[in-house]
Amino acid sequence: MNLSRLRQVLFIVGDIVSLLLGFLLVFSLRKRTPFFPPLQEFSFYFSFIWLYIASFSGFFLAFRLYDGRRPQLSLSYLLDYVKALLSWGVIIIGFAFVAQADYSRVLLLYSLVPGVIFPFVLRLFIVWLLPQKVEHSDDEEISRKAYKLIDLNKLSLDELDQLEGLSSERTDSLAYVILKRLLDVGVSLVGLALLALLFPLIAIFIKRDSSGPILISQERVGLNNRRFIFYKFRTMKKDTPLYAVAPRNGNDDRVTKSGRLLRKYSLDELPQLWNVLRGDMSIVGPRPEMPFLIAQYNDWQKKRLTVKPGITGLWQILGRKDLPLSDNLEYDFYYINHRSFLLDIVIILKTVPVIILGRGAY
Repeated sequence: MNLSRLRQVLFIVGDIVSLLLGFLLVFSLRKRTPFFPPLQEFSFYFSFIWLYIASFSGFFLAFRLYDGRRPQLSLSYLLDYVKALLSWGVIIIGFAFVAQADYSRVLLLYSLVPGVIFPFVLRLFIVWLLPQKVEHSDDEEISRKAYKLIDLNKLSLDELDQLEGLSSERTDSLAYVILKRLLDVGVSLVGLALLALLFPLIAIFIKRDSSGPILISQERVGLNNRRFIFYKFRTMKKDTPLYAVAPRNGNDDRVTKSGRLLRKYSLDELPQLWNVLRGDMSIVGPRPEMPFLIAQYNDWQKKRLTVKPGITGLWQILGRKDLPLSDNLEYDFYYINHRSFLLDIVIILKTVPVIILGRGAY
């Protein structure tokens, strides 16, 4: 059996097992919850489990998510992944409200949670266990497309605007604005709750390694050139200038030992969740720049300031600091022109394996 076929089998069998285990977990928790009416025996839900698994597998087959030859966790794969999950969720929610009254709607709706989380975690494990070697991924295709759209050495401003569509103002729909803000608030609240548990450990880690403050604050430039205070954990020695250029490789001697670990897994960025909750930043968007760098921008480069800056974005998931600065701008412009709620979700999902692997972070 070749690796492509093995991945396909693992995806299918793994999804079935994880869905069953997830449903059993939710059933067990619901059975022990005193706030709702008594629950039927597990055998009563056998007929629903077939719908639960069959509809999930059917949508994943339809969107080619069991194709072992597709670039694993690429943008196009994750885009189809989210579409399949949304379609499946609609089926389960619809069934919950039209099925016979004996079915527990609470149980059916709660069962969506492990159905979303467990298969994704499983895929991360399979990707780590059986990495796929592809010469050109969908992500690289986006890189090449962005590079063709913006050649900093050859294109004039007018040509750039025409190619990238930046000369015309784009207005986000009200639905996108509301959904994006709800996503920002939800993710930042959950993240800050987790940070409250991690903060003492990170603080001790930083202070034991080097003298200086635990947190640093800088002035950054955000949407429509508005300045705000930006927070992060200190990762460099205390005598490093506050607005020094960020490290470009893993051998920068300004970075402390604790800082290398924090930067590798992006833990130093966690305080920016407060910026997201305040509305200065978004979870997804171009990185906020320092004022002295914005002052050097040309007019076309200032187009980056037409959207809220973010904690993660296309640059972070496709190359991070392994890419030169000019390529970072290309990814930012690509996001600005193609931004959508679905793309934001996909970028967040793809950020998870990038952080776990610590790729391109210095």
